[in-house]
Amino acid sequence: MKLYGYLLKQEIFQIIYVQDVFSQYEDFLAAVTKAFDPKVLFLTVIPVVAGLSTKLYSKLLLSVLLTEYANTIVKWILAEDRPFWWINETKEFSSLNRPKIYQNELTCEPSPGNPSGHLMTSTTYLFVIFSVLEEYLATYGRTARVSLRIVYYSTLFFISISRMYFGCHFLHQCIFGILLGIVMSKVCLSHRLEKYIAKQSGKRRVGFVAFICLVMLALYWIQKLLGIDPQWAVKMAFKWCEDPFYLKPTTTLVFSAIRLTGSLLALAVVGPIQRAKPLNVKLSIPMVMAMMAFEWIALDFTPRNYGVVVYFLSSFLLYFLFTYAYLRWVPALAGLDNRLSRSDRTSKSKSN
Repeated sequence: MKLYGYLLKQEIFQIIYVQDVFSQYEDFLAAVTKAFDPKVLFLTVIPVVAGLSTKLYSKLLLSVLLTEYANTIVKWILAEDRPFWWINETKEFSSLNRPKIYQNELTCEPSPGNPSGHLMTSTTYLFVIFSVLEEYLATYGRTARVSLRIVYYSTLFFISISRMYFGCHFLHQCIFGILLGIVMSKVCLSHRLEKYIAKQSGKRRVGFVAFICLVMLALYWIQKLLGIDPQWAVKMAFKWCEDPFYLKPTTTLVFSAIRLTGSLLALAVVGPIQRAKPLNVKLSIPMVMAMMAFEWIALDFTPRNYGVVVYFLSSFLLYFLFTYAYLRWVPALAGLDNRLSRSDRTSKSKSN
């Protein structure tokens, strides 16, 4: 434990160095950490993919959901501190030499620190997108592939810097998030896994979701039985965050589990889509944009004054309904074949 404490102490100095060197780029780093927030990705960028390709959306959704579930489970098991409260709790520093790290509204996340959810989810998301782009640009040769990989790793680098700059993560938590994200990407993009899940009946897929929920509940209650408060990270964040209003309930592990379960249940009901008709982009994109706007509004007006159960249940239903809509309603209403058949019927009726 002494070695571990010493290593974290050195990483605190790394964070202070990053905050000093990149202080003039704070606005840019804030934009990066906001853009690659798992919730923002899930509510903006990923739905846009649903307007471009239902098949790609299904693949991306499966990868991101399983990755976020893995991140939540590993966070709960490792139960590591975040820098902004560790520096105040540790005995590695005395009251005389304890440094102060900069924090703002982006710092105060009430969940364990390892692995970084930003890095793990972004690694998977970008891995899927860039894999598709590599296939599409294969005719342009090695230059295009190398360029894409430079952009990929550069993006992960700046996300890591942003997470360290705001005191959200230690360096090793960022690196571990990237490594786990790459592993999950390769597992989730395996055609065998996707085909296996697609071949299962709807009841079996729903049973798989129920099994994951049981694992989450087991982890929660095992901690309780061991005398560990599952919400310890929330209390640490409240204790050491400079402004309690910075804290958001949507960044807790419990809410993440609710959000993920609602979306994963929708995917289980529909099943991974391996073959899908092309979309009429002129219709599907506006449709998806309207649905995204409505989803943001619905989530903002989720009832918060009727207790935690009502709030969580409402959030669960919203994530289920909108994920189901992206998977089912968008291809049903904006499928290219569907639109063509309608135009054919119209032309035939006019000719008659």
